[in-house]
Order: sequence, then C-alpha cells, then structure tokens
Amino acid sequence: MNVLEGIRVIDLTHALAGPMCTQQLALLGAEVIKIEPPGTGDDFRPRPHGRFAAVNAGKKSVVLDLKSAQGREALLSLLATADVVVENFRPGGAASLGLDWDRLHQDFPRLISCSISGYGQDGPMAPMPAIEWSVQATSGLSNVYLRGRDDPLDLGIGILDPFTGYVAFSGILAALIKRQRTDRGERLDVAMLDAAYVLACGSVTAALLGGSDSLGSRPTMGRYMARDRRIFIAALHPKWLARLVDLIGAPDLLKDERFATEAARNGNAQAFVAEIERHLASRDAHEWEAMLMEAGIPAGVMRSIAETANGDHVRGRDFIAAVDTENGPVPVVGTGFRMGDERRKAVGAVPRLGEHTRTILPQAD
Repeated sequence: MNVLEGIRVIDLTHALAGPMCTQQLALLGAEVIKIEPPGTGDDFRPRPHGRFAAVNAGKKSVVLDLKSAQGREALLSLLATADVVVENFRPGGAASLGLDWDRLHQDFPRLISCSISGYGQDGPMAPMPAIEWSVQATSGLSNVYLRGRDDPLDLGIGILDPFTGYVAFSGILAALIKRQRTDRGERLDVAMLDAAYVLACGSVTAALLGGSDSLGSRPTMGRYMARDRRIFIAALHPKWLARLVDLIGAPDLLKDERFATEAARNGNAQAFVAEIERHLASRDAHEWEAMLMEAGIPAGVMRSIAETANGDHVRGRDFIAAVDTENGPVPVVGTGFRMGDERRKAVGAVPRLGEHTRTILPQAD
C-alpha cells in the first residue's frame, strides 16, 4: 500500500505514541527516517517481547547527537529534504533544539510539523510530565473503567499511547491534503489528553450534561461463567433476553417475579446472574458461542490475544506478518484497514541502531 510513496518523514519520537504515528505512515509507503541518540537509541529498544519492533518496522535508523551543533546541523539538512517531522519532546523541548514552529515554517515553508505531548503545547497543564497512565488518570478515563476495582496497582488498558499515535497519523494525512491545496506546511498539536476525550467522546458528552461517565452494569449483559471459562453475552434487548433464556433451558426464568421486569432484574442482579451461570455451566463457552451466534445474540468467548491472533480468522485477514529483527523474526500488525486488494502488512525489517546513518548522511563520517 504505497499511497504515501515519495513522502519523507523525519521521526524524532521515542517510546510508543510517536513511533506508532510514524509506523502508520511507513505502512502507507512513506520513507521514515528515525533519529536516535547515540549509545542507547530509542528507550523502547531494550523492551522484551518485540515492543520496539511492533512500531518501528520498515523505518531507517540514523544516529545523531542533537545536543551537539554538528548533530543539529545534520538534522536541519534532513529537514530540508522532508515533508513531515514528528516529535514528542516535552513542550518547549523542540524549541530548545532550534526546531520551534516559526523557524521551521520560515526555513521550510512546505514542512508539516507534528508535536505529540501529554497535555498539548500550551495551557496550565502543558508542563506536566506525562505517560499513558498519568494522562488516563487526569483525564478521568481511568475512573470510567477502573472505578471500584480493589487493586490500586491495576493499570487498566494500555490503549491511549497507540490511539494518540493514530490521532497524530490522521492529522498528518489531513495536513498533507491541505498542503496539496495551499502548498504550505502546517503545525499539528496532538495531546494525549485530547485523544483520551476523542476515545471516550460519549462519556465526555454525558458527563458534561450531568450524567454518568460510565455505562454502569446491567445483569443482562456481561462476562458470564460457563463450564470452562467466561463468555460475554449481550442480552440487553428484550428479544435477545427471551432467546437467551430459551436457549439455556430456562424459559420460565422471566416469569419469576424477581426477574420479570428490568427494574426487578436490576434489583436482584446477583441472583439473576447466578441463575444464568447455573444454566451456562452445562456446556463449554465455545459451544454456547456457536449457539448464541446462531440465535443472533451478540456473544464472544473470553479469549487471550494470542488465541485470536493465531486463529484462522485473523490469519485470513492477512495483516500480521513476520519482520526481521536482530534477534529473529517478530510478528507485527499492519494497517487497521483494507484498501481494495492491496497489501497491508508491515514492510521492511526493524532497523539496527544507526544502520542507515552513513547512507543517509554520508557527511557523518
């Protein structure tokens, strides 16, 4: 999928959100030149289980010491050839390296500059140090789905970093389209806080209107225990609930005054769930899944990521591919959408630290 062929991206990012953004550009055919500090490189390189490979396959690695005048001069020479630069320094960090927007736009008027940070480039919260979990906490996102959990060390779902990267990716695509019309670059300010509210847009609207920021719990929709493991079942509509009780062999359950109405079921939620699980205990979760699917009731066995990712369906979707790394092949996810019959797998190996420095910057010798 080479819709961005000919686009050069200078990647000044590290960790996860920024590399996720530039990885998506690489998947669409852009040339991504990853600038890394000497010695250690991106701080995700040592992470186990392919965490670095997952968001850096197909890029080119150039080592530059941006604290030195020579390194900054080399970077400026690269920016003169680039279409996009992406950085995720703390607000003010790019300016300290001479990469503030006013200067960039003056020197490279067609360059698109994307800054990714925790809380944006301005505002009272802008100086706050940020990682996924601190922004989840301050945004209220953690409170939506972790409220009531007993373990204070339960971090929840690591989804905000990659989603922020995807928001930045979409912004860059919009800026590239705008540049076709104006022939001018654009500045993009992407904040993890903003991305959290995009991700939870329904909850944000509800909360600002005085409602609950959570969907709460309903006894007719949840992760019920079958004979061998849990299965999610959504019987929230009356027709689905009627089909469910018939399917599990409890047709009279809704005649019980404790469960006859929605209000009654909500008031006796634990007892209702116990009855559902008592009947589900007669079969394994996969058997119920097949039967529920046939009945048109949304349901899914609680699988691990590895189970589904190794299954026939995901393999048939053909968007996870092995890429070469220094330590052998690593499976990497490709684009999240299919465009016609074009290939959507990760392309290219994971670069070794500084692998492309001499070819891209021969003067570095």
